[in-house]
Amino acid sequence: MSIARALGNALSGLTTTARGTEMVAANIANASTPGYARRDLVVSPQTVGGNAGGVRIDGVSRAVNASILSELRSAESARAEAATRLTFAAEIENAIGIAGNAGSLGSALNDFRAALGSAASRPDDEVRLTHAVDKARVLARQFNTISDKVQAARSAADQAIADDVATLNVSLTQVADLNRKITALEADGSDPSSLYDQRQGIISEIAKIVPVQEVMRPAGAVALFTAEGAVLLDGTVPTDFSFAAAGQITPDQTIGAPLALLTQNGIDLSSPQMRLYGGGRLAANFAIRDELAPAAQSLVDDLAMDLHDRLTDPAVDPTLAAGMAGLFTDAGAFADPANKAGLAGRLGVNSALVISEGGDAWRLRSGIGAATPGAVGDSSLLIALSNAMDTAQAAPSATGFSGTATLIGRLGAVESQISTARVNAQSAATVRNSQADTIATRFLADGVNSDAEMQKLLQYEQAYAANARVIQAIQTMMDQILEI
Repeated sequence: MSIARALGNALSGLTTTARGTEMVAANIANASTPGYARRDLVVSPQTVGGNAGGVRIDGVSRAVNASILSELRSAESARAEAATRLTFAAEIENAIGIAGNAGSLGSALNDFRAALGSAASRPDDEVRLTHAVDKARVLARQFNTISDKVQAARSAADQAIADDVATLNVSLTQVADLNRKITALEADGSDPSSLYDQRQGIISEIAKIVPVQEVMRPAGAVALFTAEGAVLLDGTVPTDFSFAAAGQITPDQTIGAPLALLTQNGIDLSSPQMRLYGGGRLAANFAIRDELAPAAQSLVDDLAMDLHDRLTDPAVDPTLAAGMAGLFTDAGAFADPANKAGLAGRLGVNSALVISEGGDAWRLRSGIGAATPGAVGDSSLLIALSNAMDTAQAAPSATGFSGTATLIGRLGAVESQISTARVNAQSAATVRNSQADTIATRFLADGVNSDAEMQKLLQYEQAYAANARVIQAIQTMMDQILEI
């Protein structure tokens, strides 16, 4: 081997070790960077005229297990969906409150029942009558608050959909742009690894909104589809999504005007077509807005209707005519079962009982429709009102209740359903979190391993030293030749 060839081999070795050392440093520095994939230097022997000619750098490879990455994205999508559902379920459970705790619906109902009992023991005491009316108003406000929180959750979900759609559009545009840049770099032989990392991170964020399948296309580009096969990006122009947020939502609003679904490339999607975008945070917020929150509202409305009907029965208060507003009202009027949606938010106490509204507390003792205060010692109506709540009665029409139960029993059933929904959501979230964490651990195992990178660094150091010794030996030889 000539001196020139030996020098060339050694220089190629030094160049390779220098590049490899840079690669190791980049791997260690980005070990915790989301979307970063471990780099490996691809080298091969270089031959010149059939003889060894040093080392050639063929390029840089990204160590990504595509199968595990796909599993991880699906798991993260499921985690995002479960977390969104759990947040809603916990909010509704907190709104109703735990039975027996201050500020809960059950506590407000028990306080009202206790105030009625106290007034029944001294029907002549105006203070006790007023106190009972005040507790009835607190109970009505508690229903109002729960209804407001349910609708606030619907409105928040509606806005979250709008935000996710905007993010989805921006992210798909970014992926399309990165596809073009990567294709250009691949064509001229440059290293597009950093762009691959950036694209991987963006797609992983998209997967939290809607489950994504990634399909490789020529020249490093990718196509994106939902798990159910809807096209997100396949080519240079991504699918364009739009969504019109409704703003403040009321209980009577359902899918249609003003509650919109997704619009894809200018075409409104139907409910069956929305299944193509099932899973992920987007689907969870649609479920909250259109299914979960309306179901919770219906439960509270049913309970409000039961309370209203029990205390508006002419058999309980003989001074009431059929269709006349009783102790509890629907915004001041008799509650129509056909207009039950949102009743909890409109529930109030008859102004005829509220002193600050020109009413008289004695009507709680003598009857809403009574013309005169009547006998101050007559507690029969107060007892009848209390018994109406404590008697097992058939479920009111137009409600989801069945069988016979007391008002406390109905409340217990509602609390049970709300708590069960939260427990189920929490269980689902726990399972999804565990699955995602397990897959993430597997994915990270294929990522940067600091110990392995340090071993590579030692190998590069040894190779560098060996090539440096060759150059040093050549220099010594050249010096000796020049001295001759």
